[in-house]
Amino acid sequence: MVRADEGPTGCPVQQEKAIGECPIKHDAAIPASVEHAAKHAQTPHFDQKIPLSTKRAISTIPRAADSIEDDSNGAYQGSNWVYPSEQQFYNAMRRKGWEGVDESTMPLVVRIHNAVNERGWSHIRRWEKELHDNDNPRLVRFVGRPKDMSPKAFINTYLLWYRPPFDRHDWFVDSGDGEEARRYVIDFYSGNDTDGEKGIVSALLGQKRQMKTENTSSRPPSMYLDVRPALDSPRAFLDRFKMFLIESLPGIHGAW
Repeated sequence: MVRADEGPTGCPVQQEKAIGECPIKHDAAIPASVEHAAKHAQTPHFDQKIPLSTKRAISTIPRAADSIEDDSNGAYQGSNWVYPSEQQFYNAMRRKGWEGVDESTMPLVVRIHNAVNERGWSHIRRWEKELHDNDNPRLVRFVGRPKDMSPKAFINTYLLWYRPPFDRHDWFVDSGDGEEARRYVIDFYSGNDTDGEKGIVSALLGQKRQMKTENTSSRPPSMYLDVRPALDSPRAFLDRFKMFLIESLPGIHGAW
């Protein structure tokens, strides 16, 4: 079993609240990326050429108390979400119609995918700590919304002419104060051309292909995560303004 403190671990996904997945819930009409992989079997695909690991890494992302109804299949270890295995990722991709997937890419794809989720969580932890003095946020669920461009991403793409994000997640975080879960928006950007409809996995496979071509297997993936509170309340507007000041004028941070 992989410990969460031994490097990048994984992705929390929940598909229609099924047990054994990360906490991502996807709209049935939207093709999800393979975050829903944890609901898939651990048995090899019928035409699979090489074996893949069935070990599931424990994430560093704490789960909220109301985010699980049963743990009969060991999907969750302690209080943290558990990521899908390489085999589950591969099975999920094949079931969703991916063809010509190189099984040898799965270990790297899974590691990067998990690391990206860990990076997103670290950003959310900072928001919670800096602006809400919350040292122990917990993830309730997150929703994959690859086809729903956020207002900020729309402005960046069509007014400022930046490359559009290749994926979007909404993460719902238990603040621990008894209030409704806070929603965070994460836009995923990549330096490589990707197929937006297939989201984060396309970007990861693109990174793998680039590494093979350039013989730079140690190079970290070129990704940028734009993480911020969703503007669901006046407090969220204030939080964004405060974080802007903290990052622009760090000397005034102690004034709050």
